[in-house]
Amino acid sequence: MNRYIRWTLLLVIFPVTVHSQSTSISLDEAVELFKQNSLQQELARYDRLRKQGEAIRYKSYPNPEVSINREQLNAGTIDYRETTYMLSQPVELLGQPFLRSRSASKSREAAELQFEYNRLQLLAQVKVLYAEYWQLSQKREIYSQALEVIRKARESARERQAEGTFSGLQVQRFNVELSRYKKQRDEVKLDLRQTGNRLASYLFAGENPETEFQLSDSLTVTPVALQEEAIIRYALANRADLKALKQRSEASKLRYKVEKRDRLPDLNIDVGYKQQSDGAEGFVIGGSVKVPIFDRNRGNVTMRKAEARSRETEITLKNQQVRNQVETAYERVELILEQWRSMQEDDLQASMLEAARAAYQEGRYSLVELLDATRAYVDGQTMIYETIAEYNQALFGLDAKTAGQISNAQNN
Repeated sequence: MNRYIRWTLLLVIFPVTVHSQSTSISLDEAVELFKQNSLQQELARYDRLRKQGEAIRYKSYPNPEVSINREQLNAGTIDYRETTYMLSQPVELLGQPFLRSRSASKSREAAELQFEYNRLQLLAQVKVLYAEYWQLSQKREIYSQALEVIRKARESARERQAEGTFSGLQVQRFNVELSRYKKQRDEVKLDLRQTGNRLASYLFAGENPETEFQLSDSLTVTPVALQEEAIIRYALANRADLKALKQRSEASKLRYKVEKRDRLPDLNIDVGYKQQSDGAEGFVIGGSVKVPIFDRNRGNVTMRKAEARSRETEITLKNQQVRNQVETAYERVELILEQWRSMQEDDLQASMLEAARAAYQEGRYSLVELLDATRAYVDGQTMIYETIAEYNQALFGLDAKTAGQISNAQNN
């Protein structure tokens, strides 16, 4: 109950407060906001509804036709009239309505499965943007730290220049480095703003936050505790898009049967009632059938046959595609994990950067050594955060390609 109240307050209060202050969002909260507000998800729902409507239309039975005919038959001065009330209904004698109903059910289920798959892909995009926003936030902080070190060192250099122990060229070198780091930080800030806007477009329907929001989750590197072949088997058995394709294949086979049975003509039954002005009246029963001389439905039969067989071929190709996708995604996760592990051996901390600045002020570091240390720190830390983000993005991609098995395994 408390969790429900928390989500309700978040969804109600956040759009109001986002314009006035920065709001902290966790990855789980971002996922929940997506499920509640995403317009992209809404478009996927409309696509599902359209496909379900097509299925309903396909199985609809033809409506009966009601007609009223009045005949005025005068012979000289005698007033003679006939009024006929008719109900006409086509009747399919070979079970086509039952086959169409089954085909429509398969198509509707396929639409539901395809929506499930599309939403999972959209959720993966949200998580990827979350990781991208996180690493850009960290990157901005790294450049800010480097700027602070260079700025303090420049102040020290100016003091030494005033004392006559430093040349103006060395101070100018600090100005160049300061401008370079400012430019790089500003580029990161622009990327951060753009990524934040893209992420917000998934989370807030019709909202355009004027201030950036904060991410409360700090991403880490968690190795996958599942074997590649087990992941592939799970994906082949549970991928919603593959299941949807199989359902569409079954629906196509049923449509093919319908078209084959439609080669024989349907019976049109007419039932009515006739009244005559001389008082005679009675029921009218009749029927009609189209003679299949010129059109024996060969065109539709051929198209449905090709469609049914192509669906079977698509399933074979889809199985290969799913296997290749999972193998590639898994290998990418493993390669980035290895890169991250190798980086842990030579990690530079912010305290080491400050120590380099202090050593420069004390004269134990030269200008080149300080600038090299600063650049090494910026490059090293940036690469670490980029690698962590890339690993999580690769993991989110693998999770989407395996029908959510990775997140299920981690949660359990």
